[in-house]
Amino acid sequence: MGKILTNKFDMERVFAVARHMSDPDTRASNFTKFKVPLNPAQQQDFLRLSLQAFVHGVAEAEDNESGKLVIQAFAGSSDLPTLTKDVFDVIVQAPNFDLAWQRVFKGIQLQKGQLSWELTDVTNAIEFREIPEGGKVDIRPVSGNKATAAIKKYGAGLGVTWEIMEGNKLYAFAERLEIMRAKLYELWANIHYGLLSTAAGTRTTAWRGVEADKTIDRDIATLNAGAYAIGNACKAKGYGDMANAPMILFANPTLRARINAAIKASRELILANGGKGTPVDWPIDAQYSFNSNITSGKALLVLPGQKIQNSVYLRELGLSKQEIESLNEIRTYWTAFGAIVGDADQTRELSFA
Repeated sequence: MGKILTNKFDMERVFAVARHMSDPDTRASNFTKFKVPLNPAQQQDFLRLSLQAFVHGVAEAEDNESGKLVIQAFAGSSDLPTLTKDVFDVIVQAPNFDLAWQRVFKGIQLQKGQLSWELTDVTNAIEFREIPEGGKVDIRPVSGNKATAAIKKYGAGLGVTWEIMEGNKLYAFAERLEIMRAKLYELWANIHYGLLSTAAGTRTTAWRGVEADKTIDRDIATLNAGAYAIGNACKAKGYGDMANAPMILFANPTLRARINAAIKASRELILANGGKGTPVDWPIDAQYSFNSNITSGKALLVLPGQKIQNSVYLRELGLSKQEIESLNEIRTYWTAFGAIVGDADQTRELSFA
C-alpha cells in the first residue's frame, strides 16, 4: 500500500476531537463537525496523525479508505463552536527549535516492521543507547567492521485533566502538546550532538599558530587544518571528491564573531589588518548551538551524510489510561528513532584556545 502524507495541523480541530473522545456521552459516537464524519476508530487515527504532524511536521497513514477519510477530514473546514471562555489567539506559533544537526545526518527510510539497519566498513562507530528518565544520554563506541543501528522508543505523558476537557481550555491543551514537543526536540538534539561530539573527540585539531600570531590567522589555520584532516582521512572511502567536499561546523555562539570573521575574511581584508593573508580555502558552513554537547571554546567539523545516519519511525503509538479517582486521562505519545555515526573520520573537534 502507498502512503498518505499531511503536514497540516489545526489545534482547534484536534482539541474538539479529543474532547469528543474523552466525553463518556460521545466517545462511542461519530464525530460530525467535519465535512466527513469520523467513527471512533477514525477519531483515534485522526488524533495520532495530528500529533505526528504537530511533532514532525508531517504525518503518515496507510493508503486505505480509513486513511483517506482521516486526511480528507483533516484538510476540510469545521464548524466548531465559538469559545466564550479563555479567549485567546489559538494560532500555534512554531518555536525555533535547534535542528541544525539534521544537516549532517543522512535519513534512512525504514519499512513497517524494520526496527534496525546495518552499516558496513565502519571506522570507530558511535551509537547511543536508551536512557532512563532524567538520565544522561548513553553514547558508546562500536567495534568491528559492521554496526547495527537500532530504533529505540521514547514516551511522554500529556496528562490531560478533566478540567481541561470539561472546561474547554484549549490553551492548556495546546500548552501540554507544546511542552511534550519541546522535550522531544531537546532529546533529539542531545542525542545527535552527543554522537557527533563523541566521535569528533577521537579526532582532534589543536588551535594552530603561535602566541604572536593574530587570532584570526590562528582561527583560519585551524579551520583549514581540520577540513584537510577530514578530507585526507576520507579520500579513499568512496565518499566523492574530498578535496572540495562541503563541511558543516557546529560551535557555541560565543565563537560566532570569530568563526564568521575567519570564514568570510578575504585575502585583501586579512592583509589590510596586518594578517598573513591566507583565507579559509574549504567550503565550510558554520552553525551555532547552545547544546551542552558542544564544548565552549571548541567546535565540531563534520562531513555530512555517508555513514552519519539516522531514522525516525513515524508509526507512533498513542495510549490512554483513565484515572477513575481523579477523572484525569493520561495520554502518552510514543516515538521511535535511531542514529549512529558509523565513521568517526567524518568528524573533527577543533580547538579555538
